[in-house]
Amino acid sequence: MDKDRLVLSPSLPIRTEVEISWKPPPLEWVTLNSDGSVLPDSCHEAAGGLIRVHTGRCTAAFALNLGICSITLAELRGVVEGLQLAWDNGHRSVHMELDSRCAIQLLRSCEAMNHHEAAIIGRFQDLLSRD
Repeated sequence: MDKDRLVLSPSLPIRTEVEISWKPPPLEWVTLNSDGSVLPDSCHEAAGGLIRVHTGRCTAAFALNLGICSITLAELRGVVEGLQLAWDNGHRSVHMELDSRCAIQLLRSCEAMNHHEAAIIGRFQDLLSRD
């Protein structure tokens, strides 16, 4: 079901659509699904997410009103708040799922600490380094 489909339109840039389905984590793990969003007319950002066990049952969820910020910051805040929530609920093995290529690249990058979102990236790295 995870197939890439190329959509062509004369008036729109080329884009890739990916069918997404949830896959359960291993037995001792949880999955954190997080997302950031923006209301285009107001530029107000929000982030939210949920934590699910292998059966698909949601064990925790969160939603944040972030005011005016970048969509990348909203995505990063969703990841950090979700990881903190997982930690606070005793989960130490967390599989993360998010849909922002930019956020993923920043979180994986060694040069991210020079980015203007370095503070939130530092919080992410601190959470990962916990026992």
